[in-house]
Amino acid sequence: MADFAELYNDPILSKKRIGSVEDPYLTYNETLTIFNGRALLTEIPNREFRVEVTGDNKEWREIEDGKLDDKYFKVDYLMGVVFFNASNEGKSLTFNYSGEGASFFPASRIWIKRQGNMVIETLQGLIDEAEDAIIRMNERIAECERVTKRCVEITKWCRELTSEYEYVVENTKKIYKPSVYTYADIISTYPNPLIGWTVAVKETKTVYRWDGFDWIDIGTSEVYEGFTVLLSTTEPYSTNYVWYQDEELALENKKIVVSNVAPGSGEVWYEID
Repeated sequence: MADFAELYNDPILSKKRIGSVEDPYLTYNETLTIFNGRALLTEIPNREFRVEVTGDNKEWREIEDGKLDDKYFKVDYLMGVVFFNASNEGKSLTFNYSGEGASFFPASRIWIKRQGNMVIETLQGLIDEAEDAIIRMNERIAECERVTKRCVEITKWCRELTSEYEYVVENTKKIYKPSVYTYADIISTYPNPLIGWTVAVKETKTVYRWDGFDWIDIGTSEVYEGFTVLLSTTEPYSTNYVWYQDEELALENKKIVVSNVAPGSGEVWYEID
């Protein structure tokens, strides 16, 4: 409820004309719709010149007292309100009068909710609540904008990380293809390589990777052919070995290498003339 002790600090303001040559009344001819049995004039009408009502194919008569019949109306010359019978609700009528001006009431003096003769809520209270709601809404909007901005920053950061990750993957992935004997065989065997294709060259034991433009040397690799040779005095359990039995040799694994030059240690070399 509003603090009614402060209402008297909110005076009613009036702007009235005196009806002289210097300050004449303003003539009105306006069409208004009857709502809740009344029509609110733009200005306060001059009592001497009265209010004339026309429309709805009726001859309207103003009365000051008595029952409001279908063709009658009353005028409140202090507030600028014209009253009608309920049967005229919603009709649009024309009002002719001389306006003296208007009184302006503060929002704190206009009630919008009451209990009997007690005012529960005023227009000013409703305005204050609306202003508070607008402030809270603006705060929420500002917070939403802050969160949205942060989300945009995080999205941008994620895209940059994704781009960097894709770049790393694109430049480091290896898709191994069957080995070839010479470097020249790479060109003929894989004429249309994709990025990441990796091929070992047996002749030089070198591994090459296609980076999108060239076959790049990425290091050496032991390229073996055939079976693993097991030098042992006892037969192996696995059938994936070539077993060479020798009582004088310690247990040792060897590899068969296709080569026309002597191999290093750990390999069995079978030379064909």
